[in-house]
Amino acid sequence: MRWLLRRRRRGAAPVLTRAQAVAARPIRNPALSWHENEQGCVVVTIPRRQDLVGKILAWLFMVPESRPVVLDEIGTFVWKLCDGERSFADIAAALSQEYTISAREAEVSLAEFMRRLGRRGMIAFVLPKEIADQLTPEQRRDLGVTPREPTDAGPSHGADKPHPKPKPPKPPAKDDER
Repeated sequence: MRWLLRRRRRGAAPVLTRAQAVAARPIRNPALSWHENEQGCVVVTIPRRQDLVGKILAWLFMVPESRPVVLDEIGTFVWKLCDGERSFADIAAALSQEYTISAREAEVSLAEFMRRLGRRGMIAFVLPKEIADQLTPEQRRDLGVTPREPTDAGPSHGADKPHPKPKPPKPPAKDDER
């Protein structure tokens, strides 16, 4: 039965149209640390799970605290462009120009690479507001999109209510004089 349900989900229509997906802007996970090695390749350090299951599995199988993922030359080029400012289309065009490949080949390769990075939690995608506003409630749920409403205290992350304004700090308590 599970196989049948999984099969049905795979055959389901995509959540975003091609135009909406190409307008999305990939951004690196700020919780991950990364640096360039001597060869100029990016090394992303992925920490181990810190929940109870992660700690038990780490103890049983002697899993290290973190795992380095070394990106190749093209992966490094793409990683540096995933800054939340450039869209998928912009990165694909830069990839096509830098490595003299066709635009279609760049898009297909980039889509697969970003899909893998996304599954590993290394990147996320920022949707432009006009695209996010066009999504149905089901699409929002499937993508994990939370509507934001501007308030006096800044952007809201709640679906219905804005975050309450922060309370002013309490003055320090005075010591009793003796």
